[in-house]
Amino acid sequence: MARLRELGMVAATGERAFSAVDPESVVERLARLRIRSLQGEIRQIASSRHLVDGLLEERRAGQQRSAREPDRVEGLDQVVACVDELTFFSREERLTTHPGPILTAAFDAVRRSDLKYLRRGLRMRTILHARALDCPEVDAFAAELAREGARVRSTTGALERMVVFDRRTAVVASDPHDITKGALIVREPGLLSHLLALFEHQWSRSCGVEEELPGEVERQVLHTMARVDKDEVGARELDMSLRTYRSHVSTLMRRLGAANRFQAALAARARNWI
Repeated sequence: MARLRELGMVAATGERAFSAVDPESVVERLARLRIRSLQGEIRQIASSRHLVDGLLEERRAGQQRSAREPDRVEGLDQVVACVDELTFFSREERLTTHPGPILTAAFDAVRRSDLKYLRRGLRMRTILHARALDCPEVDAFAAELAREGARVRSTTGALERMVVFDRRTAVVASDPHDITKGALIVREPGLLSHLLALFEHQWSRSCGVEEELPGEVERQVLHTMARVDKDEVGARELDMSLRTYRSHVSTLMRRLGAANRFQAALAARARNWI
């Protein structure tokens, strides 16, 4: 209430009573406040132009240097921050490999970064080594990635740790046996072409672990769930017993991570199951 009064949206009519201010005058007041705020931001940006020019010049110099040799990032925290930044600027496809269990210290950051990327509607292909999937957390994470639209495969063969962004930038471990030591940022086209060829070779020799698509009966149940509220009606429409129908509904809701039938229908549509 204090904030609303500060913005002039409500007025006190008593010790503990308030009334709304005329909407038209409120909108005009808020518009004026926003305009003043924007004017201040514009002045600040204009006064900082020399800083922007300096940053652009540093970036151009850095790109020229990066084209000649890889950059080095030291320590796990810096690797995570670098991957997060490259993920933010990625616009097409991300290729990722996990040759072993994801470090506990980095697991939350990796999961957050991957899911944020997928929810932007971008493409992702991920290869996990079979020993990584032995970890229940990683196995659940792989299923979560698949549900969000990633293509996920596993392999028992040799797998190099890398992340490739838009086929233009790659992050590879500086020490393949200890990711905590740091990573190299590769932008040189010749090196990138070898990394991409290696990923495609490993991808072609991997097995799919994507979430199994629903069968025809499950699709019929999903369509019915989206249209009718009562299980009895749905079971009658599909000519199956109420117990069988409810079993299908329960299984689908669990696979979709839905708390109710409405959420399940929305999640199914989002995954193009119906």
